[in-house]
Amino acid sequence: MMMHKLKLSIALFFVVLGVGRVQAQEFAEPFADFFSMKECFVITNSGEEIHGKLRGATQSRGFIVRLTLVDEEGRKHKFKAHQIQSFGIRPDAFTKLNTINEKTTSIRHAARTNYNNILDREWIYYDTQVMPRSKKKGMLQLLNPGMDEFIKVYYHPNGSKSMPIAIKGIPVVGGEERTFLVVKGDGDTQIVRKASFEKAYRSIFADVPEMLDVRNPHFRNFANHIVNYNELRYKQLMAEK
Repeated sequence: MMMHKLKLSIALFFVVLGVGRVQAQEFAEPFADFFSMKECFVITNSGEEIHGKLRGATQSRGFIVRLTLVDEEGRKHKFKAHQIQSFGIRPDAFTKLNTINEKTTSIRHAARTNYNNILDREWIYYDTQVMPRSKKKGMLQLLNPGMDEFIKVYYHPNGSKSMPIAIKGIPVVGGEERTFLVVKGDGDTQIVRKASFEKAYRSIFADVPEMLDVRNPHFRNFANHIVNYNELRYKQLMAEK
């Protein structure tokens, strides 16, 4: 109980500290959970858009594979992942606070978290993709909405995180994401790791030669790299017309 209060105090401290902070381009903070009967929508493979409230969701290996919602007229709809294109749910205040609390795995992780990124979030978005190392489809949480025209980055719930280090029982380092799931165009879902990011970088951005001029690309700058790629790729496509 005391550790929970300590983590919450650390989280609230960095929320106050981080308000108004100018950040480089970054991915959305992943939400680890959400609760039923919250506002949501589904876009089916036929393009039909259904709004309502979430009744329940089934997960496999951390990915949503089935969900049930009740539409605005009270009708129940059940879907498997392969039947829909995308899904969105509006997080409530408790979900946001719970997510903020989870970011206090360490003091450094808390300091590096953009809490406005969590507090200001209106929707959590999911797309249906083939799950990593599987032939089955699941709904993956999108981390780069608005800059996902060519490359989509998703939360990897089973991905590795930095190792925890504590001093006198207080976590100082650890808990930061070290893997993402990435889908480029209509390609396969691939795991991008911090440990081998330079190799992944040169593979992902190979079709824009200017991107390969970057020396020692860093995993922490992945979002910025995607923004740069989007601009260059768009200019490339316009020049080809």
